[in-house]
Amino acid sequence: MLCKALFAILAGICIAGTAMAVSLKYQSAVKARINGDYAVVQFADGSKSLVPLSSLDSSDRAWIVRLSSQNPMAAGKAKVVVVKAEDLVKAKKTIEVSKTEGPLETVQLCPPNVFRNQIGGTCMMYARVHWLDIAGYYVDDGSIYRVINVVSPDNPWSDPRYLQGMENIFLSFKSRPVLHRLPAQAEDPFEWAREELRKGHPILAAFPREIWQALPPGFVAAHPWNGGPVGHQIVINGFTWNSRTRKGTFHIINSWQELPQFDLTTDAAGGGALVIEQSLSPIGEAKVQVAKEVVQHVTFLKSVGDTGETKLYEVQTNLGTRRIVAPNEAAVREMVENEQ
Repeated sequence: MLCKALFAILAGICIAGTAMAVSLKYQSAVKARINGDYAVVQFADGSKSLVPLSSLDSSDRAWIVRLSSQNPMAAGKAKVVVVKAEDLVKAKKTIEVSKTEGPLETVQLCPPNVFRNQIGGTCMMYARVHWLDIAGYYVDDGSIYRVINVVSPDNPWSDPRYLQGMENIFLSFKSRPVLHRLPAQAEDPFEWAREELRKGHPILAAFPREIWQALPPGFVAAHPWNGGPVGHQIVINGFTWNSRTRKGTFHIINSWQELPQFDLTTDAAGGGALVIEQSLSPIGEAKVQVAKEVVQHVTFLKSVGDTGETKLYEVQTNLGTRRIVAPNEAAVREMVENEQ
């Protein structure tokens, strides 16, 4: 009995020591399971993440492998299926620059084929069109106008037809766009965004409030947005990052003709000025299919905007909790369960 107790103590010390060596993101991991080239990791808060082993550095990989042996996660019913790129449409290569010179890393994805100028307050639509364009999904003018011509250009987000119209564009592609939301357990949203850009995934993001200090004078005044949880929608398709100074920039694709693209410093982006939302895989990228997200509970939090027709909800699903802006609960369920 004494030997067994001593072994347990030494094992605990070993695990604790390993956890201190791994990155902060995985120190809260409590269980793991290896499925071929992927690991399913469960965190202390109950959330789970599917991680390609090839994306982990040596310390994180050793920690996850050891955790899968010493504290394995029971196998679930969902199967992980890797679809080969050759079985899909031809993959689009979105990365134009990926280099590191000294402490400075630079990643730049391709721009959209067409830079568009939003009409009124339709930045949510035009940002998504740019986002899809970069990833290889092209939206024609007719598809855009069929949505924005039936809603008010001043506050289209308050009209359910606007949200449904944007959803229909995603559903119209034969090869369905694959979205990746910012994980609930992400310690640093900016680092998550940089990692997605390294994979060639453009980022959908937003300015939730005016950031006059980060933009050329006059541009914000000429292109108002409603602020709040909706904000001004933009796309990120590149970054620079100095590992020594811990500073850098994000390259912004915008939908204003006078300012189609610009670099935003990480200092200006901090403090909630830039909100990271989700990334998009390039068309034809090998994709991992995981369990479908199912809404379990929807809680109304508050009305947003001047009219009160748009509402903020907290949504609990089988994959975690997040907040969504939508006109009603039915729209929330539609957006979540048909997102992939």
